[in-house]
Amino acid sequence: MSMSRSPSIGVARAPWWKMAGPGILVILALGYASCSDSGEASSVSAPSPSAPSQPSAGAGVSVLADATLSGIVYEVLTDSPRQIVGVEGASVYCEQCGESTHNFADTDSKGHYVFPRGVWTEGRPSFPIRIFVTKDGYQDPGGLPKPTPPNPSGPGWREVLIDGDTQFDMELVRR
Repeated sequence: MSMSRSPSIGVARAPWWKMAGPGILVILALGYASCSDSGEASSVSAPSPSAPSQPSAGAGVSVLADATLSGIVYEVLTDSPRQIVGVEGASVYCEQCGESTHNFADTDSKGHYVFPRGVWTEGRPSFPIRIFVTKDGYQDPGGLPKPTPPNPSGPGWREVLIDGDTQFDMELVRR
């Protein structure tokens, strides 16, 4: 696509005929089709509007699922009996959460976090997504499973299987 510069603001723009979109092409086509060889206008019916097609949920097609990811970031105070306490101020990152994606959620005073409604599914009804959790003075507990490639791995990364509204609790350990 050739670009032209607007002299007033110096921003690269495409020529008008490339920015006009398909609507202008329909208008031009209807105008051309309404002309007869004699130069007189003839009657042409416009195509009836149809509902926009929705992408199918096939493999590789990203669909915004009506689901929410939430949970608790906690630390274990005692193992027997098991006592946990929420970690306030932990930062949780979710690449696929929310319509805008790449969202962060901070935990409240009880360790709860919740992401905006919607999770991008990559076309699968249940799917693993990558999330990241961090808090100064804390680290991952030992023995966490490694995320499925190509999901990132390393300190802080987790993988959670989304299937509708999902609660995913994560443990952190004081350093």
